[in-house]
Amino acid sequence: MGAMKKKILIVDEAGFSRICSAILEKEGYGTNAICDVHKIDSTINYNDFGLVITSYPFGAFLLEKLKQARVPTIILSDHVNRELITTLEHFDKSLSYCMIKPLDYNKFRTLVNQTMQGDGENPAKQ
Repeated sequence: MGAMKKKILIVDEAGFSRICSAILEKEGYGTNAICDVHKIDSTINYNDFGLVITSYPFGAFLLEKLKQARVPTIILSDHVNRELITTLEHFDKSLSYCMIKPLDYNKFRTLVNQTMQGDGENPAKQ
């Protein structure tokens, strides 16, 4: 299954998950939104997804699993702190991206499109 056929997993609060899903579905992507962290199945195969989008610290518990699965991940945060920087330092720089809220939705869509197309270079560094 090619990256463009894979869905995007969104793990975030209900309000943003709905907005994010609507934006990405308009771009032609399938999404799976999880708003209740207690409902995340421990057997979920993150490699079934072409991208995972989560907020920090809401989805912090997933980051180690995502790092091990080597799934491209966009981490959204309201602010940058030492803990977030330390977390990001342990991710493969070509697979992890961080955006600060409030989001510039045009840049967000561009980052998602480039990541899902597997352009190879971290678009956040361009």
